[in-house]
Amino acid sequence: MPLPSQLRHLHLPGLTPYTHPVKIQTHLLSLHLSSLTSSQNPSPSIPSPPPPTLLTFQTPPTYTCGRREIARLTPSQITHLRANNTAAFHESLRGGQTTFHGPGQLTAFLILNLKTHGFTSRSYIQFLETSVIAVLARYGIVGTRTENPGVWTVGDEGRKIASVGVHLQRYITGFGVGVNVGTELGWFERIVMCGLPGKRATTFEEEGVRGKSVEEVGRVFAGVVAEGLEGNVRMVTEEEVWGEKG
Repeated sequence: MPLPSQLRHLHLPGLTPYTHPVKIQTHLLSLHLSSLTSSQNPSPSIPSPPPPTLLTFQTPPTYTCGRREIARLTPSQITHLRANNTAAFHESLRGGQTTFHGPGQLTAFLILNLKTHGFTSRSYIQFLETSVIAVLARYGIVGTRTENPGVWTVGDEGRKIASVGVHLQRYITGFGVGVNVGTELGWFERIVMCGLPGKRATTFEEEGVRGKSVEEVGRVFAGVVAEGLEGNVRMVTEEEVWGEKG
């Protein structure tokens, strides 16, 4: 059972270049790792690890590849993804294959210590997926987990509404989920989702739920995650997060 805790929620407004939340995540990861290292070498001033922190944001059109594809995409493939320089491309240490992030998609990075909260790597992925499913249910959308990664809608032509990809370093998590709220689906035509030809994406709007903002859905997701951690949510500023020292 996860340890009760307060979840810090940092929402980045507007369209945020993908590299910026990655830098914030790297800062938080370094604080966690510093705390772990210090705990193995006891001293009077062992730094405390940061509380579990959720970053939510949306980006300009951006494609990212997972760690298995780093340095494996050809220049022509990357050029195709950049869509005449209308989209960015970045390599990522998360699991999974190439995916899209952009306007209308809630991207959420969750940074916490698996051991502190009683997760295994597998149960943590399930936690993220079931949290997304719970958010969908709040809006009347039925989501499900399948043998394929991510969260899918129910039906004969189940479509992918959320992707999941994480990174672990000494039990500290990084990256998280991408939930399609009002994403332009044409962007997904440039990739093969999960490496499964013929699979299609969907969004809140495609499922009949219109007029919802990424910020609103991010708040709901934060609340669901906090419930799963048996805690509550505290909104924080970017300045507060950057001000922490290891």
